[in-house]
Amino acid sequence: MEIILVHFWIIVIPITVVNGLVLKFRFKKYIIDNPSLKEGYNKYLKGILLYGNIPWIIAIIGNIGGMTNNIFEYLNPKAMNPIVLLFHASIIVLWILSVYWIYFNGGAEFIEDHPGLFRKTVFFDSSNVTAKQVKLFFPFILLGCVAGMIMLWVTDIPMPQF
Repeated sequence: MEIILVHFWIIVIPITVVNGLVLKFRFKKYIIDNPSLKEGYNKYLKGILLYGNIPWIIAIIGNIGGMTNNIFEYLNPKAMNPIVLLFHASIIVLWILSVYWIYFNGGAEFIEDHPGLFRKTVFFDSSNVTAKQVKLFFPFILLGCVAGMIMLWVTDIPMPQF
């Protein structure tokens, strides 16, 4: 168990890859219905695999380079460890890129045009989201993420030692 807490990226990167494979499998039925969407789905999956792993690659560098000892150090940016700060900065940059993509680069419309990327479910009724819904609800999701980041900066989380 200790190896997972120390080298946590051994678990998170494969999870990201497995999620990408699950999405690829899920998208097959949409591609069969509309082959012109294949390039967009593939681009989306490559983006998830590339951008979704950037923070974890930084964590690998910190862990293997001896700059961090375990996962809990990434929950304590107040310690001002440079690699932990870089990890958090990469997440903030990804948020900014997400805002740019959704609002200024057609991302919300891309999501609407590619069924299955995001779905909403209300009382057993599931449907694809619209660009308007993406633009309306994304700020709430981002606000929750920012609140979580702020909590890491203002609370004192006890750090176990291994």
